[in-house]
Amino acid sequence: MLRVYDTSGNALTGVVDLNTFYGYPAAIVRGTPNVFGPEITDPSCYFDPDTQRWFVVVLTLDRVGTSSALAGTNHLDLAVSTTSSPLGSFVTYKLPAQDDGTQGTPNHGCKAVGSNGTIGPGPCLADYPHIGADANGFYITTNEFNFFAPGFRASQVYAASKLALAARAPSVAVSQFDTANFLLEGHPGHTVWPASTPASGYESAAGGTEYFLSSVARFTKTFTEDRLRIWALSNTQSLNTSSPNLTLNSSFVPVNMYGHPPVADQKVGDIPLADCINDTTTEITSLGPPFTGCWMALFNTEPAHNEVESNHIDANDARMQQVVFANGKLWAALDTAVTVAGATKAGIAWYVVNPTATPSDVMGSVVNQGVLALASNNLTYPAVGVTAAGRGVIAFTLLGADNFPSAAYVGVDALAGAGPIHIAASGLGPEDGFTAYVAEVGPNSRNRWGDYGAAVADGKNVWIGSEYIGQTCTFTQYISAPFGSCSGTRTTLANWDTRITQITP
Repeated sequence: MLRVYDTSGNALTGVVDLNTFYGYPAAIVRGTPNVFGPEITDPSCYFDPDTQRWFVVVLTLDRVGTSSALAGTNHLDLAVSTTSSPLGSFVTYKLPAQDDGTQGTPNHGCKAVGSNGTIGPGPCLADYPHIGADANGFYITTNEFNFFAPGFRASQVYAASKLALAARAPSVAVSQFDTANFLLEGHPGHTVWPASTPASGYESAAGGTEYFLSSVARFTKTFTEDRLRIWALSNTQSLNTSSPNLTLNSSFVPVNMYGHPPVADQKVGDIPLADCINDTTTEITSLGPPFTGCWMALFNTEPAHNEVESNHIDANDARMQQVVFANGKLWAALDTAVTVAGATKAGIAWYVVNPTATPSDVMGSVVNQGVLALASNNLTYPAVGVTAAGRGVIAFTLLGADNFPSAAYVGVDALAGAGPIHIAASGLGPEDGFTAYVAEVGPNSRNRWGDYGAAVADGKNVWIGSEYIGQTCTFTQYISAPFGSCSGTRTTLANWDTRITQITP
C-alpha cells in the first residue's frame, strides 16, 4: 500500500494498493474461482534532491494467467515521478530479473525442482530489493535465489542514469553486476546495501563512486564474523554517456565480532487472535447469523486450540540494514547477538567507516563502532539516518520482558559514539498477528513482523520509521462488531503499526 502524508502527519491521498499504483490488475478478486493479479512486494521509496524526483521500487512476481500459480518471471518495477510532487503522475520502468536467459536477462543457471522431484534449470528470484543513489546513478540491489528450488546465488547490482530516468527517457540503459563474479574467499555478496547521500554530498573520487556495505556472517559455520565487506562502483559519471564504463571493486573491513541474533521475547499481554483460534464455546453474533466457536470465523477446518503468546519474534539475521554516505563516511547498522546481564539477546551493531576508492580498488577503515543493547530486552531491525553535517540517528524496535514492541532510537556521532536509548512510541500490547500461530502458518514458520525500518535526513532533521504495536484489546472487544478490528485499531490477522518520528540529532 502507498499513501502520501505531509510533515505534520496529515494524509494527502487515500490508501492506494501497489497493484493499482503500478497499473496491474488487483492482486486478488474473490469469486468462483478467485482471479489473481501479479504479486507485488518489498516497496522502497527515495526522493532525489538533484533531479527533484521520487523513485519507488517494488519486486513484481507474475502469475500463470489469472491463477494463483507463480510463473517464475519477475521484474523490478521502478516508478519515477514526473514532477517534484509525489501527488502527480509517475512513469514506470520494468527491469526483468529472472536471469534465465529470457527477456534479455543473463542466464545465471538457477535451478527448479520439478513435480517428480528432479532438478533442472529454472528462473531466478530478485528478492529483497534496496535502493541508493549518487550524483550520477540510481542503484538497485537484490538477493538472487532459485525461484522454484532452495538456494541463494548472489546479490545483484543494477545501475542506471538517474538523469535519464528523471527525464522520462523512453528507454534507459541498465548495467548489471553479478557478485558471484566478485568472490572473496569463495563467497559472493549477500544483501549488498547501496548508500544514499544527504544534501548531494556525493563521493567524486574515481570518476564518481557509489559505495555499498554488506555482512559476511551468512557464509560462516557459526554465523559470526569480524569483517564487513565494502564495495565501490566507480566511474559512475559514465552513466550519463551512451556507453557506461563502470568498475566494481570489493574488499574486507575488520570490525568487532558480530553474529546472528536469537529470536526476541516480548512482554505478556492480551492476545485476542490466539484466544479466537483457541475458542470453541463463545457465541459469535457480529458476523451475521450466530455461530459457536470463534475459530469458525477464521478457518474452514478446525485447528488445534493450543496457541499461546509468542516469545519467538523474528529478530532478523546479521545482514546489513541501511547504509548512508554522509560527511565523507559510511554509516551503517545490522542486527547481532549480544550478551547483556548474563543473557543472550538481540542487539544492534553500528559502524562508521572511512572509505577510499580508486579506479581499481576500494578500502575502508573503522572510525567508530559499537553495540546497542538493553538488559532483559531486544533491539531489532535498525535503520540509520545521518545529516550532511554527520549527525546521525539509529531507529529500531525495542521489545522484551519490560516492553511491548516499541519504536525507539539513539543518536550517533562519528567521534562520540551512540547516546542513550529513547522511546519514540511505547508499545501498548504484544505482537498478536497470524505469523505467531501454528494454526495459521504451520510449525516451522518464522514469526515475522517489523521486517523494515527506515530513516532519512531532511536538512538538520532525521525522519525515522519503526514498527511497533500501537494498540491492545481484549477478546471481548475483538469479537465485537466490526469483528476482529477492536474498534478499528487492528486488522483481524495482524496488529502492528509503523511509527514515523522527526528527530533533530
